[in-house]
Amino acid sequence: MDEAERTALAALRFDWAPVPDDVWRPLPFHVEGLHVPVVREVLAGVDEAASNPHGSPLGLVVQGQRGSGKTHLLGVVRQRVQEAGGYFFLVGLLDAGSFWDNVLAALLDGLARPVPGSPETQLKLLLRRLSALVGAPRTARRAVMGDTELTRPALDAFLTGLGDYDRHAARTCQETARALALSASEDISHRDLAENYFLSGEEVVAGERAAWGMRRAPRPAQQIVQDLSWLLALTGPSVVAIDQVDTLIAQLAIQSDPAVVGAAAMSPEQSLMLARMADGLMSLRQATRRTLTVLACIPNSWTIIRSTAADTVADRFRETPVLRRIDDADLARAIIEKRFTVRYGEVGYAPPYPSWPVSPRAFAEAGAFTPRQLLIEIDRHIRGCLAADEVREMATLGEPAVAESPAPRPAPVTATAEEMERYDARFAELRDAADVATPLGRATEDEAMPPLLAAGLTAWILERGDAGAAFSVDPPPSTDPPLHARLRLTLDERTEDQAHWCFRAISDDHHGNAALARLRKASVAAALDTGSAKRTLFLLRNRGWSTSAATRKAVSAFTAAGGQTIGVDEEDLRILSALRVMLAEATMDFQGWLIDRRPTRDLKFLQHALADVDRWTTDAAPPGPAARPAAPTPTAPTPVTPAPEASEPARSAESAGPAESAPAATVPAEPAFVVGYGYDDGAPVPLALEALRKHTTIFAGSGSGKTVLIRRIVEECALAGVSAIVLDPNNDLARLGEEWPEQPAGWRPGDAARARDYLAYTDVVVWTPRRNSGRPLSFQPLPDFTGVRDDPDEFGEAVEAAVAALAPRAMVTGRATRAHLGLAVLRKAVEHYGRRGGSRLRGLVDTLADLPDGIIDLDDAEKIGLSLAQNLTAAMVNDPLFGGEGTPMDPGVLLTPAPGRRARVSVVSLVGLPSDDVRQSFVNQLQMALFAWIKRNPAGDRPLLGLLVMDEAQTFAPSGAMTACTQSTLALAAQARKYGLGLVFATQAPKGLHNRIPGNAATQLYGLMNSPIQIEAAREMARAKGGDVPDISRLTVGEFYLAAEGAAPRKIRTPLSLTHHPRSPLTVEEVLDRARGTAGPEWRDDS
Repeated sequence: MDEAERTALAALRFDWAPVPDDVWRPLPFHVEGLHVPVVREVLAGVDEAASNPHGSPLGLVVQGQRGSGKTHLLGVVRQRVQEAGGYFFLVGLLDAGSFWDNVLAALLDGLARPVPGSPETQLKLLLRRLSALVGAPRTARRAVMGDTELTRPALDAFLTGLGDYDRHAARTCQETARALALSASEDISHRDLAENYFLSGEEVVAGERAAWGMRRAPRPAQQIVQDLSWLLALTGPSVVAIDQVDTLIAQLAIQSDPAVVGAAAMSPEQSLMLARMADGLMSLRQATRRTLTVLACIPNSWTIIRSTAADTVADRFRETPVLRRIDDADLARAIIEKRFTVRYGEVGYAPPYPSWPVSPRAFAEAGAFTPRQLLIEIDRHIRGCLAADEVREMATLGEPAVAESPAPRPAPVTATAEEMERYDARFAELRDAADVATPLGRATEDEAMPPLLAAGLTAWILERGDAGAAFSVDPPPSTDPPLHARLRLTLDERTEDQAHWCFRAISDDHHGNAALARLRKASVAAALDTGSAKRTLFLLRNRGWSTSAATRKAVSAFTAAGGQTIGVDEEDLRILSALRVMLAEATMDFQGWLIDRRPTRDLKFLQHALADVDRWTTDAAPPGPAARPAAPTPTAPTPVTPAPEASEPARSAESAGPAESAPAATVPAEPAFVVGYGYDDGAPVPLALEALRKHTTIFAGSGSGKTVLIRRIVEECALAGVSAIVLDPNNDLARLGEEWPEQPAGWRPGDAARARDYLAYTDVVVWTPRRNSGRPLSFQPLPDFTGVRDDPDEFGEAVEAAVAALAPRAMVTGRATRAHLGLAVLRKAVEHYGRRGGSRLRGLVDTLADLPDGIIDLDDAEKIGLSLAQNLTAAMVNDPLFGGEGTPMDPGVLLTPAPGRRARVSVVSLVGLPSDDVRQSFVNQLQMALFAWIKRNPAGDRPLLGLLVMDEAQTFAPSGAMTACTQSTLALAAQARKYGLGLVFATQAPKGLHNRIPGNAATQLYGLMNSPIQIEAAREMARAKGGDVPDISRLTVGEFYLAAEGAAPRKIRTPLSLTHHPRSPLTVEEVLDRARGTAGPEWRDDS
């Protein structure tokens, strides 16, 4: 073998194990003729999507064994779709639990990817096409596209033009359209604002979204996905390809043998994850327009999804022909010749024939090979030639390999002493000249850090020689990447199981909210919250995090999930910079220098991050799903400790908190209480407080111990400092503040002390709406104006809130002239009355009935005011709670304990509300007030803000006809968790409860039931949780099945309540007596 032949053969690098990001790269080795039927069917689906502007076609499942060319096929589809004017997005589904977050992240990442043959990204292309559709001024269109400075008037003009083109899309998607324009702006503060919106984050600075015409409330990821799809559909079809499902299923450790998959025993966690993934796959078609969904997986994965998840998933997807072997000698030869021609051309070698040294005769046997098996077989021959230093023509292929060998690494060429010195000098030169400022700059980190980290990880792999064969580094990401680098280790070729080490640099120059947004995006992209030890995320940052409540909470969750924040010093950056250049200049003997010198050993951050890698590469079993790799030994490099962050702008008292140091290595156990004891072993069964904010349902009939269980949950939460509002329809919860006459026999050790603690430090107040002889509640539409009179903005907001509450009752809604004039008089009367410090509705009615002079210059103003006074008086008569006697129904009052107390339990007795209709109306008003209050006062970093307990829940949110409070109940069930409010729904009739209630409840408890219909309904719900409650009709008092989040039902015995609970409920008079006797705020008439 001469030097030219040696160089040529060494240039034949075979990368037969592509990573998902390879889909976005050019296809230099593509040959026509591979998987033609599948490509044709996918492109036909794209044509169908393009022809239907208001819907999406059935999804397609592309199945093929590992190595059959699924990733390459997706790359072909991406290229064809974009060439035809469509859009392409790739979803790496690594975490079924956050399906919509993954899809949204993929859409945003895809928008930041360049369009082939153009410097434009898909985002710029979308905005340019939308601009061509709308009739906005050219200056506005250029500003929205990012060509000129973006201003609010320009954005408004663009949205007006979009509304003229498609009013429905503009109205539905306007906030997302505004965020897209902000994300295309050159102003980084605009991009930060857009990024926070796309993360469904809370508004950071009051009014920052309103300044751009956007609402303050966060928009859920699923809704943003729909918005993006609708906007894309205005300009062309899209393909959403879903990859890495095989890796996700492998993470669940599900049986992958199709012969036994149907009978495989699955854990509740596996069932739940599959159910979530199936639900997302089903919903994706419904949420999108002109979009073809393509699911790429191995056949076993599709079998598992189809047979063990939701049956309807298979109805939403059509299977394409399975990707199989090459089955064509000419096609196999073309695949190899294409690769060889490109590689030989790079080194200037002219081979004797295009496939040299593989004889054309050898391809006659290629029909039994997959593309990957063909590359493996030929690579084995090439490596053999290099090892023997002899060119041997390959005349036969043999049999396809059953198992794949690790990805090949060129045999390192030993460098001479002179060459080693030359590399040393070049390394030192480049290290000294490195730019250490740009990589961690606020505006440059996304461009500079990915290639540096890729170089460091690539060098680390090469240093390991053959031991690095199973590792790979993802290609460069998009221009707006959630991660800057990902190192993959293939653990199982057959199931595509992998371990990932992910990296993201977050500049110290980012303000707290921008840093928080990047932390959240990285966590989603790394699938950090799946609980798998196979996913690790390292954030590179030299300064501490913001001390805001939102950031503290996010950093705590990040650390608890195993994430780490480590520093990067100048020496690290210099080494990375030098390695990047040297890898680009590399010759055949460069790996020999790397193996000998091992420069990555001096990368402190990388040595810390990869200190546990070898435990995954040994034959020993890897850590279990709940485990985390151990910290490096004391002799290993340690992370750089971030320095404290500079002061942030002043924040509100609610969000302010103590200064926080760098995240600790361990996190304290989350607050929890014992909800019961194992039926078989008697072991305590904890329930985390934070689990309650995801809501709880209790399905149990009479005599089950349901009321005792409700009481104990409320009592334990109060002991933890969590207040509760308890609706009491049956008079059996008003004793929550009463001591047992004598210690009950059913108490367990420690209960007596807990009872004393509860009674001493819990503020229990019994409220009796519409019963003035007790402690009445009323709905007062007027706020306390005295506290805001001196602040024009706050006073104006208070006036508007009062007018909005009064207008329907005063009959001045609508667009008629009468309503328009009436609303003006009402507003001026409220302003006048508020400036006098009034807060009672009766006083406002008097003001309207005798309107003071000069309030408003309108004809017949006095007559209009008198009419408004009469309407409001009639409303007070028809609904005694409206402006009636009693303490104003303020959730802050109901949930705030008296001084010296730990928590307040507000028992709202419904004895004064005579019918279901009246009770439902009251609960609706309570829930609307509560919803508004929690949005103003979210939990922050507390695990639980408070509880709303609803017994006989089927009365308020039934499965049949809508009641006055159904909608507000469902809204709370869907939204309250994000603000920290937990809901507890108890019912004897699970079949009578609206199905969205248990669907939004992460924790479910099942007790004794006797009705066959209700028993079957409860069992059906339990099966949805991955288990069953077969003996629910034979349970005794206090026996329940607990189905915690992600777990199948387990049988427990619940403890006795800490407060007195006799067999008989209280009479109405006894309830009123307790209401009068409880401590609480007095109400007064100060009109």
